[in-house]
Amino acid sequence: MSLSAQRIQDPILTELAQGYYNAELVCESLFPVVEIEKEAGKIPQFGRLAFRQQSTVRQVLGESNRLTPEDVTAINVELEEHDIEYPIDYREDNDASYPLKKYALGVVQDIIALGREVETAKIAQDESNYSQHNKITLSGASKLTNAKSNPLQLIDDGVNAVYSTIGRKPNVCVISADVWAVLKQNETLLERIKYTRTGILTPAVFAELIDVETVKIGSAMQEVEGNLKPIWVDCIILAYVSPKSKEKAGNIFDPSYGYTVRRKGGLFVDTYQEKGGKVEVVRCTDIHKPHLVGKSAGYLIKGCITE
Repeated sequence: MSLSAQRIQDPILTELAQGYYNAELVCESLFPVVEIEKEAGKIPQFGRLAFRQQSTVRQVLGESNRLTPEDVTAINVELEEHDIEYPIDYREDNDASYPLKKYALGVVQDIIALGREVETAKIAQDESNYSQHNKITLSGASKLTNAKSNPLQLIDDGVNAVYSTIGRKPNVCVISADVWAVLKQNETLLERIKYTRTGILTPAVFAELIDVETVKIGSAMQEVEGNLKPIWVDCIILAYVSPKSKEKAGNIFDPSYGYTVRRKGGLFVDTYQEKGGKVEVVRCTDIHKPHLVGKSAGYLIKGCITE
């Protein structure tokens, strides 16, 4: 067998890839990863019933409590293969003062993760993915560019909109970096923290103020036609995300706003050689696709700072 045909899955690099997490990206906060056995099939799309606690008490001689299966529909899943590779010349590897394979893995992982960030941002910022009661576009004095606006009331309205729809409050809030820059100057927020804090608004402090477990700032950039542009723009997103998924114990049947569906074993790293063995290629493969599975579990705020 020729050297170019000897592709060997690397268990150590694969384990590193599976444990990879880029704290600068927010996609997995809204669309945590869950695995399925195959690349195509059907997964549940959750309606209100899936989120709500149902009465299970049965009276003597009474009827059993029956759910309405139609509340949970199914959506078709066709995962996509994402892969990218990094070549390492044996001379570079010999002279490197750091583990070059791990560096290569970090580079390819970052590229794949950035693509996932772009795709999830498109889904989450698309107004058509929300019901009429679960989105708002700000105007006039309500815009956050008005230093005297009340973002706490705005967020509270969003929280209550989700709660009144599914019976659970959002536990994740994603704020685009441009909106966050404005929020840090908001007089209402600064007034709330000036006596008990350093006067500096942080995501952790804001999470306490709005009583939402996780607050993330979407600040990632992508290159478009030679220029860097933000991926998250002029938005705040509130969502209920399955708590189990944060513990890596969730599955596709846990009601949630969204998931990144990955084929089981679909994330791996392999290596192969070229140029008569003088170049080793490190390649990462990730078979996945983000899906919105619980529209009613999300709330979108747009037009925070622009017309």
